[in-house]
Amino acid sequence: MADATFDGANLHITLPSIGSFDAQKEIYSAWKEWIRQSDNAKYPPAFDTTGGDVVGSGETVAPYFFCRNDLGWRIKMPQADGEIVVAGNLFPRDPSASLFEQTSGYDAFLRLEVSTRAVVIERGTSGLTDAEAAQLALIPALL
Repeated sequence: MADATFDGANLHITLPSIGSFDAQKEIYSAWKEWIRQSDNAKYPPAFDTTGGDVVGSGETVAPYFFCRNDLGWRIKMPQADGEIVVAGNLFPRDPSASLFEQTSGYDAFLRLEVSTRAVVIERGTSGLTDAEAAQLALIPALL
């Protein structure tokens, strides 16, 4: 799937087609690449983020991406009819302002798939499985 495109003069992030998009890989990362090109850094930032911080035991805070709709940025639907799925923790910076904008003459249905987890657990091959950890937790009760 193609990445989102950016129009700094109009503060639009355009999804290139209907289909599924990963908030981090195809929208946020595309913006990071766009901002490095030419003089695009002159425009207000389109995103800010939180997350990724290590909290110990192989756990990190899940990444969250906030579109700066408070600065005027909007995610514009493609010139197509159909369903769009954006997977990942993508939220508007200002929840009272619109984040998405329909393209005139087209009917796109949007579905956001966000994580309900605040912490992402990363386990290496030497870590315990959930079943092993549950068994280990029972040991103090047996003593």
